[in-house]
Amino acid sequence: MSKQNQPGWTVAEDLSGTHFENVAVNLVDLHRNRLFRGESVISRVTFRNCRVEGPAVMLVIGGCNFDATDFGYAGIDVATLVLRPASKNGVVGAVPVQDCQFIGCELFGIGFTGADSFTNQILALG
Repeated sequence: MSKQNQPGWTVAEDLSGTHFENVAVNLVDLHRNRLFRGESVISRVTFRNCRVEGPAVMLVIGGCNFDATDFGYAGIDVATLVLRPASKNGVVGAVPVQDCQFIGCELFGIGFTGADSFTNQILALG
């Protein structure tokens, strides 16, 4: 079951799956769904041709692949998408993702944080 969202995306209503295709998925709602199931990390989920929506900060732990994905900076300074952690011990308030596939997706209203190796890759897009 799904419902229509602006601008023309169908919103995923069942957030319990591990594969989403051609739908809009709110990252915070997806994380909340996982937390209710006792999972603290969004892991092993494939997003194909999806609009992954914020507002949110995505903490990329590792093993994620972003293939043909629009990070949403569209002409602005790509550095505005990156938040560098002040502590090496973790990040509070960010949505952790691990071993996820983003294929042909549009990320909207998402900031990114994680290890320097990941954030440097985002910054290199600019």
